[in-house]
Amino acid sequence: MTERIRASARSGKGDPFAAAVRATRMAMIITDPRQIDNPIIYANDAFLRLTGYTRLEVMGRNCRFLQGPGTDLDTVARLRAAIRSERDVSAEVLNYRKDGSTFHNALFISAVHDEDGTLLFFFASQLDVSERHALAEERDRTRAALDANALLLREIGHRARNDLQMIAAMLSLQSRNSTDPAVRAALDEAIGRVDALGALYRQPVPEDERVGHDLGDLVREIAQTLVEASGRNDIAVTYDLAPFRIRPKAAGSLALIVNEVVSSAIRHAFPSRAGRLILRLARDGEALIVTVEDDGIGATAAGGGFEATLIDALIRQIGGTNRIQPRNPLGKVVELRFPAGHIEV
Repeated sequence: MTERIRASARSGKGDPFAAAVRATRMAMIITDPRQIDNPIIYANDAFLRLTGYTRLEVMGRNCRFLQGPGTDLDTVARLRAAIRSERDVSAEVLNYRKDGSTFHNALFISAVHDEDGTLLFFFASQLDVSERHALAEERDRTRAALDANALLLREIGHRARNDLQMIAAMLSLQSRNSTDPAVRAALDEAIGRVDALGALYRQPVPEDERVGHDLGDLVREIAQTLVEASGRNDIAVTYDLAPFRIRPKAAGSLALIVNEVVSSAIRHAFPSRAGRLILRLARDGEALIVTVEDDGIGATAAGGGFEATLIDALIRQIGGTNRIQPRNPLGKVVELRFPAGHIEV
């Protein structure tokens, strides 16, 4: 068998083994450890195409001519140790073509022994995996860009939160200094809207639009903030909020809508007595339904005027509808229905 391989390596013809190696598209070589420096004694055409060398240029040479300044020396040392120990070894190593270009070589070396255990040859196959490395590098660059964008988003969110807090503080100061009850009421409503938008930034800033805001958390925080700001400790709030993640671009409109409906219920449904609010978030087929239910006196959703106009405009902006129904025996139910495909992550 040894002589057949040696003869086939010299002639390149006449042996089925050599014919099979010659025909495959995987780069393959055979080296002879019995000769000085373990030279190449056979290289198929795929190896020549991969490296850019001619057969005369590779025959009789050790494979180290494929190494270059970027080749990892630790990997080379591991390959050499395996060869000295006559063990099979595999590794990925950066190699160089004749024209100086590089390729990532998935290399597998197998020691060939005879029946007595005497080492005869090393058989090595090479596979160009440069594309995989390029994809990995592109993935790393993309990940680095996403990390940078996430950091920028967090910084923008932090600044926006501070700006909204400053606006709310100025409006609060102006409200306290005003002697006109109507002006104070209007300013308090404006503060509530600013706080509703601020709730978006009190949540963790999504690093990716595919993550989005949790609408349930947003609804809960807005309602809790409004009840606390009202100074009413006689209004109980119950939540039944299914998890639902919404796109950041829809979150602002939804936050303002919820703010207007809940604040209207607090002001108009319970003017002089205790009450209960029930907030629900559910999915009905292709629709997202936000329900605000109260057991109050049955006033309109936003008391008319600017509030109702603002709610209608915001709902239309994201393709939703608004329906108000009486609640038995007391109160009302405001049902906000939105197409999930427009707002869902």
